[in-house]
Amino acid sequence: MMKTSTITSLFATSVLWLSAEAWGHSAMFTDGFNYDDSNGGGGNPAMERLLTTDSFSLSANSTTATCTGGSANGYPCDNIDLLSFLPKASMGGGNADLSDIWGYTDPQTGAEIAIVSRTNGTSFVDVTDGNNPVFLGFLPSHNNGNDSWRDVKTYDHYAFIVADGSRNRTHGLQVFDLSTLRNVTPGSTLSETAHMSGFGNAHNIVINEATSYAYIVGSNQCSGGLYMVDISDPLNPTYSGCFSSDGYTHDAQCIIYNGPDTEYTGKEICVGYNEDTITIVDVTSKSNPYQISRTTYAGSQYTHQGWFADDNHAILIMNDELDEQYNGHNTTSYIYDVSNLDQPVELGRYVGPTAAIDHNLYTLNGYIFESNYRAGLRILDAADITNGSLHQVGYFDTIPASNSAQFSGTWSNYIYFASGNIITSDIGNGLFTLKPDWDAISNTDPDPDPIAYCNASGNDAKYEWISQVDIGDFSHASGADNYGDFTSQTINLATGESPISLVPAFSSNSYGEFWKIWIDLNGDGDFNDTGEEVFSSAGTSNSTVTGALSIPVDTAGITTRLRVSMKYNGAPAPCGTFDYGEVEDYTVNIGTADNGGSGDTAFFESVTAVQIPDNNSTGVYSPLTVTGNTEATSVSVTVNITHTYIGDLMVDLVDPEGTIYSLHNRTGGSANNLEKSYSVTLTGTIITGEWQLRVRDLARQDNGTLNNWSLQF
Repeated sequence: MMKTSTITSLFATSVLWLSAEAWGHSAMFTDGFNYDDSNGGGGNPAMERLLTTDSFSLSANSTTATCTGGSANGYPCDNIDLLSFLPKASMGGGNADLSDIWGYTDPQTGAEIAIVSRTNGTSFVDVTDGNNPVFLGFLPSHNNGNDSWRDVKTYDHYAFIVADGSRNRTHGLQVFDLSTLRNVTPGSTLSETAHMSGFGNAHNIVINEATSYAYIVGSNQCSGGLYMVDISDPLNPTYSGCFSSDGYTHDAQCIIYNGPDTEYTGKEICVGYNEDTITIVDVTSKSNPYQISRTTYAGSQYTHQGWFADDNHAILIMNDELDEQYNGHNTTSYIYDVSNLDQPVELGRYVGPTAAIDHNLYTLNGYIFESNYRAGLRILDAADITNGSLHQVGYFDTIPASNSAQFSGTWSNYIYFASGNIITSDIGNGLFTLKPDWDAISNTDPDPDPIAYCNASGNDAKYEWISQVDIGDFSHASGADNYGDFTSQTINLATGESPISLVPAFSSNSYGEFWKIWIDLNGDGDFNDTGEEVFSSAGTSNSTVTGALSIPVDTAGITTRLRVSMKYNGAPAPCGTFDYGEVEDYTVNIGTADNGGSGDTAFFESVTAVQIPDNNSTGVYSPLTVTGNTEATSVSVTVNITHTYIGDLMVDLVDPEGTIYSLHNRTGGSANNLEKSYSVTLTGTIITGEWQLRVRDLARQDNGTLNNWSLQF
């Protein structure tokens, strides 16, 4: 059956979608970044400790805050030590926020220099002694432009700087001679060494040192595409060519290709991240660049940035900046086999442990270093990346009280200093210098002998997908994807029957969908044994399917995998791919009918009704005191809210340590009333004490009441 869909608008902007064969699209929309430091947990004690430390370094005695017991001077961490912190107010430029970051090593002195982008200029900090950073100087923005985005890269002993936003329309390319920092008086105000016009604001700059070319992207020239600049004479950069066929490029990496696709060996290749595609371009000839391929992917919201896994150029990993917010899943990194540049193939997706938005990532020595806004710096082991698999081996989180999908926290990191120190920019706070504990990381044991489950997915989820899964007290909503790995979420079930509700979603027309659920009851890594198919719809349906799944009594006391599959017009199998629909995997904990699958349970409820103020970002807090039950790792949260237009509402659970868990984030549109249960995996360690439910109405003209809410551990 041929399916059709309608063309919709994005952000109220008409968008002309062209086919892949047409090799391009018009510019869609710029970076969705909008700094948001709300909901940080009511202050940051860790930051307060840093700000009261001598000379704003970690310690006047040059001691490191070792990551011990999951904390480094109050910051959540694992296998990454904190060397020093320099607040933004101590780096010139007033109290301006930070953005991108890069590094430079002086070839004569060996000094390691952090180049820190700010909203109003660029700060240069000597981090050679990682425990004691020294602010060298501040370079104001060209023509005093001031906006959220600034980017910098280096070539020879020069820094090349661009800036974006409406207040940088005349910025162009700033050039600064880094060798002058050898003799500068610390704390100086610096001047640009050279300047290139020809463009005004630009989002990013990419430099290929091997060819002496810079690529300006996201500028007001070349349709926002690759604006090529010869920087072989750094003080006289010159325009050399343009690639505009695929419109706006947000970020890119340009290299001399050394990969397995011999057709392009030795050629200069740029991989562009073009808002909704990975676009690969041969730029060997600046006067005649041409597009090699343009790859879309299911669930794309804003194709942001990526990097080759290594110098073999066979695999790359990239991020999407808006998928966490709009698709409702945890931090997701996309892994691609690009051994054939004409036809990149997605190998898999790494789904992180938090809901944070991912931002810039870089690779080195078999590891991936991700800056994930409110979840901080994350280090991923790429030893099994060829199979589409990664696992986390370290992290350092600069926003201790929140890992929510908001635009604040770490913007980027620089990992290429010979010292092994890593610098990372926290937008609202300042410069962190970190040190991975590689001895500990090398001994990090991923999940021992993990069970290798067969792959299953739809090939095309743009017409229909799984919108919501309700099983027992568990509820999870998600967006369009071929496959959703939600094994970080645990469904607590009892033996016997549990009610289910399965909700499809459609982009335009609705279609008949067939549903099945399997549970690997004997833990052997498949769903083929007797009794493991625990639900099958009676046939196809284009609306919500309800029923019950049944779990045998003799399977109590296990934790295993549950798989939900929705297939268009036919019964799905537990493994393999099919044309239309989606597959989602979850972790399931099976208890007995007496304990509901969660061991010794404890139930706490607040029945005090609370009015929800209209259009109020503070909202209301309803407290609930929990006693006993100190070993729970998850909790079921049930809320009962009367409110018109639940798309106005944000609902969060706050534990006794101040950790915030997002339950409902302005979904549901014009639907009335929120009566729902949520399963939450706890990351805090303290259960006993005062919990709070926070409800906020963030739009006008609708009122409501939090009637009651409960916790069941």
